[in-house]
Amino acid sequence: MLNYNYFNFKYIKGLFLQQPYFFYQKLMLRYIFILSIFIVSCSKSKTENTPAPSSTLFSLLDQSKTNITFNNNVTEDYYNFFGVFNYAYNGAGVAIGDINNDGLSDIYFVGNQVDDKLYLNKGNFVFEDITIKSGIKQKKAWHNGVVMADVNGDNLLDIYITVGGWNETKQNRKNLLYINQGNATFKEEAQSYGIADHGFSLMASFFDMDNDNDLDLYVTNRPNQFFLGIEAVVKGKKQIPNNYSDKLYKNDNGKFIDVSSTNGITNTLGYGLGIVTSDLDKDGHTDIYVGNDFFENDYYFKNKGVGVFNEQIDQFSNHISYFTMGVDAVDVNNDGFEDLFSLDMYPNDYVRAKTTMAPMDVQSYNKILKHGFYNQYMHNVLNLNNGNGFFSDVSQLAGVNSTDWSWACLGADFDNDGDNDIFVSNGYKRDLWDRDANNKRNEYTSKPVDRNKTPNQIIKEVVNLYPSVKLRNYIFENQGDLSFTNRATDWGLKDLSFSNGAAYGDLDNDGDLDLVVNNIDDEAFIYQNTTENLTKNNFLKVKLNGPKLNSNGLGAKITIFHQDSIQFKDFKTVRGYLSSVAPIVHFGLGQIKTIDSLSVVWTDGKQNILRDINVNQQIVIKYKNAIHTAIKEEKNKSQLLTDITNEIFKSPLHHIENEYDDYKNQILLPHKLSTLGPALAIGDINNDGLEDFFLGGSKGYSSQIYLQTKDSKFIIKEQPELVNDQEQEDVFASFFDVDNDNDLDLYVVSGGNEFESENKFYNDRLYLNNGSGNFTKSSSLPQINTSGSCLVPIDFDNDGDLDLFIGSRHTPRKYPKPSSSFILENRNGKFIDVTNTIAPELKDLGMVTSAISSNIDTDQDKELLIVGEWMKIHVFKWKNGKYNDITDDLGLAKTHGWWNRIEANDIDNDGDMDFVVGNLGLNYKFKASTEKPFYIFASDYDQNGTQDVFLAKKLDDKLVPIRGKQCSTEQLPGLEKKFQSYKEFANAGLFDIIGKDQESALKYQAEIFASIFLINDNGKFIIKELPTQAQFSVINGIIIDDFNQDGIKDMLLGGNRFEVEIETTRSDASIGLVLLGTKTGKFKAQSYHQSGLFIPYNVKNIKKIKLSNNKNGVLVASNNSHLKCYIVN
Repeated sequence: MLNYNYFNFKYIKGLFLQQPYFFYQKLMLRYIFILSIFIVSCSKSKTENTPAPSSTLFSLLDQSKTNITFNNNVTEDYYNFFGVFNYAYNGAGVAIGDINNDGLSDIYFVGNQVDDKLYLNKGNFVFEDITIKSGIKQKKAWHNGVVMADVNGDNLLDIYITVGGWNETKQNRKNLLYINQGNATFKEEAQSYGIADHGFSLMASFFDMDNDNDLDLYVTNRPNQFFLGIEAVVKGKKQIPNNYSDKLYKNDNGKFIDVSSTNGITNTLGYGLGIVTSDLDKDGHTDIYVGNDFFENDYYFKNKGVGVFNEQIDQFSNHISYFTMGVDAVDVNNDGFEDLFSLDMYPNDYVRAKTTMAPMDVQSYNKILKHGFYNQYMHNVLNLNNGNGFFSDVSQLAGVNSTDWSWACLGADFDNDGDNDIFVSNGYKRDLWDRDANNKRNEYTSKPVDRNKTPNQIIKEVVNLYPSVKLRNYIFENQGDLSFTNRATDWGLKDLSFSNGAAYGDLDNDGDLDLVVNNIDDEAFIYQNTTENLTKNNFLKVKLNGPKLNSNGLGAKITIFHQDSIQFKDFKTVRGYLSSVAPIVHFGLGQIKTIDSLSVVWTDGKQNILRDINVNQQIVIKYKNAIHTAIKEEKNKSQLLTDITNEIFKSPLHHIENEYDDYKNQILLPHKLSTLGPALAIGDINNDGLEDFFLGGSKGYSSQIYLQTKDSKFIIKEQPELVNDQEQEDVFASFFDVDNDNDLDLYVVSGGNEFESENKFYNDRLYLNNGSGNFTKSSSLPQINTSGSCLVPIDFDNDGDLDLFIGSRHTPRKYPKPSSSFILENRNGKFIDVTNTIAPELKDLGMVTSAISSNIDTDQDKELLIVGEWMKIHVFKWKNGKYNDITDDLGLAKTHGWWNRIEANDIDNDGDMDFVVGNLGLNYKFKASTEKPFYIFASDYDQNGTQDVFLAKKLDDKLVPIRGKQCSTEQLPGLEKKFQSYKEFANAGLFDIIGKDQESALKYQAEIFASIFLINDNGKFIIKELPTQAQFSVINGIIIDDFNQDGIKDMLLGGNRFEVEIETTRSDASIGLVLLGTKTGKFKAQSYHQSGLFIPYNVKNIKKIKLSNNKNGVLVASNNSHLKCYIVN
């Protein structure tokens, strides 16, 4: 949520004085100033809320039907004002559960300022307000969240309320525990149970942390201040006030004891809006995930056993959401592992995104990282569980990354089709991130204070500068292929609101999940699910009768099996945001008529197994019938690959990237070009029959050569010539025999972006081998000072020696200006540039990244295939003494992409060469298609000597810029005068910004970002996308081989791109992937447990290497990381 220090880390003091007079005299001139540091969004026209038609999946029920009139009305005044109490509009939670055991789920609503309400379900969606007679007290403080759980083991649901605003006394701020008396009445007993936490509590979760069959408790607390700078947070973690930090309470014979410090819950100084207690790594122990607002990291407390935790968010995923709101854990792809979805604030609407866009500040972002905070990005994150405790964000591929200012996320099968859908609540009462509103506020607060006005009058004037715009909630239908479609309107959730807490449960016991939503300034939504009337989908409900002190079986793992498919639930009720759902496990089954088997594994390891279960019923499974059963785990010995890095290297081999700021010359550059190494080359350099390797260094670091020993170890081979050339950035290398003396020489391509064009350090190098693996630099290369990318040895003239194709990556500091690639002819050991004579079309060909020489037809000559950024897949044919571009003739005209690697093999075993081409992937901010290409325009628009870059996309009938007003203005200062408001900029087309005359500008487009394989069909190519898992990230490394020895070609892929500008989420979802070929010509993605491959790094090169034990190895070279080696089993 709002972090007023997102890009300005001054520790702002004095804002939290609670004396009204001082607030009036001093604060009004300053308090809102802080908001100008910040930015985000909200805006769409308001429409009337109308009930959904009965033909939709959900129908909004009127209070005249339900008798539910709860309205979380929030009053704006100087006691409750976002400038002081930043969480004034965060809303409150809701809980669903059967409090009187009559088989009907009841509802508890939390109010921030208004009183909480408890509604008893009378059946048929009729409810009775029993708040007063149930013993729920009138409130004395700001309430936030609610949990229903059987705390004392009497088989009755109790109610726990988290409390904490900004001006309550310590006594009034204590959390509340209402113990169920068994007759729909409650008695508040938090103090006697030991959990009257007096911190500024946001949410809580009951769970069994130590597998002893009772419920323990985790409570998220926050500081009483909101405007802490980064240094203050770092300093504050060293000595945290007791009521600021999260708490872990152990259940000790029915009483709760604070064991936070002894059990690993330390250094928590966050704003935990969302919490999930679930066995995320499936090791048998319940872990804790806390979603923190502001720049504090989310917490991943891994349970080490017996309830002792270790915080390790940096080992959980490569990045997380920034202003994390609600979180939920749910298996979205039915692989038996729960995935984690966290919400943030990024708008889906283009205009809203541009009027609320956060500015790019590389230095400030790097400061966050240097202070120990993790990689965070302001959008929703769908972290897919890889099955080994590591998660990959696939939100942009799935289509769930942007839902505006969002709160609750609930993963459940709302249409009973067998796949878990996602509900997201949305909206914020004041559009505090509106850039134009912030500018108006700055103008307002720069004027002298009118002392004739009361504080409330002043606050009202300031508050009204900010739009109050209700938004529509989202509900995403799971398509079953890791893609989701927003069905809010189709499914009847078209109402506009400020929605916060939400929960689901089968309120009418008809077999589908109804939805309850807590709103600010509106009556709560009660959505009836009508799936049973619209589809023939089946369901199964499971009620767990657990051990006495965990009667609802929280933490139990339920798996259903049908043929070769499974569904898995790790049972919990605290989900989403400040809320808890009904304690019944729900499975949608689609057209399944009988479940083969069902397994329940309780927290202590006991298990129930049921077989041949009929559908469309609720079954009860009892812990007392469970037995101890050994759970068979999949063994690693069946994996295709094994990591042997530590066995073959005496010490880690680490590539170190030099620091260089590519953006100082081109602010709008989409990604760095100075971090493309390391180079990796394989070859037997000393003719001992063992393959050795070369590992390239970055600028200022020497490249190295390693010799293989007879016991499959590697030792460094000193090479003085390489040390002498360490100022050059080595991005590609190849071993081949240049001089036909029966040993391998070394060619190294120089690249990067650190130097101006034509600098001598861009010149490639050729090192000649003396036969013993010692290299001497040759002078046989022409002086070509271009930033290179690749090399292909090719005897184009068939004279028995190797000529060279040299690919040029880019023109340094002039992105996306292309550079010329070259053909060098080998004339008696001297290389001559013959490009203009035999390959003139290579001049300014593009930003080449990879090339290969291969025969695509039936003649004797090999074609040259070249790919690159903003380039189509080029094919050059040798004919009549020249290379001729035949790309379009092969059906490849519309293949412009951001290609990174091309490899050849006869994939379909039909006798000709096919190709695999690695691209940007589909899990990225940028999208491209033939109908809607992705564009770039570049020129020196302001005539100041720098290349100005504008990325663009199609929006309706015009092109619009990708980047926002602030960073665009930094690149072109003249835009500040041209567009005086963010709204003007947001509504402008690209050519309104850079001008209509683009004749002299560079213009490129991309139609495809998917990684593909090209099937050679008699000299024409059929384009096929690689499987979804191969689209998770950039592909930089490709090996094609038969890894499982079944006679069918497989693929090993690696990649990622960490070096992106900070407004774009880095591409880091790949952990490496093995695709096994099938007889049908399709490829089947292998999970980590099947492949054993785990390379979640910034992978730049992957090569096969033969080990001395006759085993096949795989070397993986990553930028700024360790070299890895795997053996093929």
